[in-house]
Amino acid sequence: MADIVSHEPEHGLAYVVSHGEKPFPDNTDKVSFDSNEKKGSVDDAEIVREVEAFEERLQNDEAADEEYLIQDAADVALKVLTTHDDPELPSLTFRTFFLGLGFSAFGAVLAQIYYFKPQTLAVSQLFLLVLTYWLGNLMHLGFPSKGIFRWINPGPFNIKEHVAIIIMSSTAAGSATAIQVISVQDLYYDNRVNPGVAIFTLIGSQLLGYGFAGLLSDMLVKPTKCFWPGNISAANLFQALHWDKQMTSKRVRLFWIIFSVMFCWEIIPQWIFPLLTGVSIFCLANNTSPVFRNIFGGASNNEGMGLLSWCFDWNLIGSACLFNPLWLQINQDIGIILTYILMSAVYYGNIWNAKAFPFMSQAIFASDGSQYNQTALLTNGRFDPVKYEQLGPAWFSATNALYLITSNLSLGAVFTHVLIWHWDDLKPFFRSFNPWNRVPLVVHDPHYEKMKAYKQIPKWWYWAVLAGAYAIAQATNYTGHSGMPWWTLTVLVIISFVFCTLYATLAATIGFYEFNSSGTGFFQMITAYILPGEPVANMYGALYGQHPMIQGIALLQDLKLGQYVKLAPRVTFLMQMLGTVVGAILNYVMMLSIINNNRAALLSISGTRLWSGQNAQGYNSNAISWGALGPQMFGPGATYRMVPISLAIGVVLPLPFYIAHKIWPRAGFQNFNTSIIMQYSCFLSVGINTSVNPSMVIGIFSQWWVRTRYPRWFTKYNYIVAAGLDGGTQVISFLLNFAVFGAAGNAHSFPDWWGNDLNLSADRCLAPDN
Repeated sequence: MADIVSHEPEHGLAYVVSHGEKPFPDNTDKVSFDSNEKKGSVDDAEIVREVEAFEERLQNDEAADEEYLIQDAADVALKVLTTHDDPELPSLTFRTFFLGLGFSAFGAVLAQIYYFKPQTLAVSQLFLLVLTYWLGNLMHLGFPSKGIFRWINPGPFNIKEHVAIIIMSSTAAGSATAIQVISVQDLYYDNRVNPGVAIFTLIGSQLLGYGFAGLLSDMLVKPTKCFWPGNISAANLFQALHWDKQMTSKRVRLFWIIFSVMFCWEIIPQWIFPLLTGVSIFCLANNTSPVFRNIFGGASNNEGMGLLSWCFDWNLIGSACLFNPLWLQINQDIGIILTYILMSAVYYGNIWNAKAFPFMSQAIFASDGSQYNQTALLTNGRFDPVKYEQLGPAWFSATNALYLITSNLSLGAVFTHVLIWHWDDLKPFFRSFNPWNRVPLVVHDPHYEKMKAYKQIPKWWYWAVLAGAYAIAQATNYTGHSGMPWWTLTVLVIISFVFCTLYATLAATIGFYEFNSSGTGFFQMITAYILPGEPVANMYGALYGQHPMIQGIALLQDLKLGQYVKLAPRVTFLMQMLGTVVGAILNYVMMLSIINNNRAALLSISGTRLWSGQNAQGYNSNAISWGALGPQMFGPGATYRMVPISLAIGVVLPLPFYIAHKIWPRAGFQNFNTSIIMQYSCFLSVGINTSVNPSMVIGIFSQWWVRTRYPRWFTKYNYIVAAGLDGGTQVISFLLNFAVFGAAGNAHSFPDWWGNDLNLSADRCLAPDN
């Protein structure tokens, strides 16, 4: 271990690196606006030739073991993935539009139906990838390819068609945030938004993010250092399925073997033997103690922290631990350790009257421990101080309040962390706005070099999208009766762009994505301060703050996926646009149909066996808690005043590590990311938590032990194994949802036995508080 050192931040890398000579030029990762750089000083064509020669040696097993070692982002991009491309392959074919539109409709309709179901169901990208691969090849084999049919069947189903289909369908396969706002207005505020306004609200809120992505693409897509770890497993699978020789490729055979094993295995922990979702010796020894449940339980929702429990259900573990960089996982693990300490301290120390409320809950409570009657606070949709005096103060569970604090600490820290560690990466972006700058951006990356064969997306396209989306947002904000002034929307969009830049930088360089819920809370808090007592305006504030940021990061990730598999940027852009429009229209049509036919069930607290308004109710509750109760709960002198204050505290958290790094540059302080640590410092305050321990162990085993001890195996198979584990799990999970978990209307529980005790939590701990 003496030769292992930590990465230097100026390289923007996320792996532990070893001293050694690279098999390809160091300037593959150079990005600059250097007007003094001599023309031809970096020969991109020569770089590509050297990389292609090296890739051939890797593919033929002619390289030495040390050459397979993954040290940094460039190694992942150029050893795990190939720069191979065939520009003659068609991408916009009949199969592309038939399967793309079909699966976009499938995903959008299904996502919207399950937004109003008691069960949740997500259509994952990997599930769509496997299904479209089967159907694309079936269409090739089943349709004639001669004469006029050549247009329908232009040849074997290829990688460009496949990726285009996935980008379009995965864009549509979700219930847009705007739908939550529109449905809540319809159900709880008797305000049915005009259909045209509703659809344009859906489209406009998403297109803002696409404009953000276009402005950031030079900085966060083209360079090698922005390797987007979340893309590597999928890109590796695309390349294996389409470039490898199917019958002889060890990678492809390994994928299908693991896929098949997981397809069969997951039936056991998910349905037959749920105890395997969380094996805890402490719960098995004592299933009557609430303390044991809070600390060691965790296999049921909002049960406990799952300390020392073990999970055998890959649906809960997931493959992120196999592809997330080592130092990202170490920072996460530090946060998890702090979680055990902080959550126990606030609850058993009775901070914020903690013991009067459940250990884990996202509800708002009255002083007597009952759920707070939030709707009784409002008069004509606005906060009523007289009714508040009658109802009394509102309370969070202590662990939920702690989560709000640690999330704001993380938000504050991300601003400082990105500025001090990634300023060199951000500089070219800011210089591009200089109207007197006439020096083009220089990127030396083999993948990007291959992309020069295709027409790039002109910057004015993105500026046009951003301007059009902003105009749509302002128009629908007014006509939708949001109660939010035009200037508030403008401020929120600007803040959204800033955080899109910060979080996209972390997502691109180290794979950090855990910012969705904390971002929503932040924008709700900001809107509550600008417009107190306005829950509807608060929902719109969260919509135009959080959603464009998430959409911008998603498009950046898709653009990078397109760069890895050599899909033309304009095709990626078109697929995103089509997916957005199809998804928006079908989301709205399905929402309207469901609300019109099931209004009573959606408004009831418990719903029915088939329909539930729990998601809409939860979204409305959050809007009321921030929009109506914000000053009372978070203002000066209020119980939870530390929530907004923690945002300012978070800004200074990265500075001690930065100063320590300057004093002791080889001590490794640059590897610690306080934004990630804080985000995970109350990570276990919600959900099922037994998967955390195996994820920590598997992550260290894969990204440290296997990567450094068996570099050849790691480079060739680690990411394929991750795809196989997730692929088999997600396909069988989708089928089980319909077959036995009630997605089709009737749930079929496995018979009660010791490993499936319906009177206890899944790990046989005391059932959580209801």
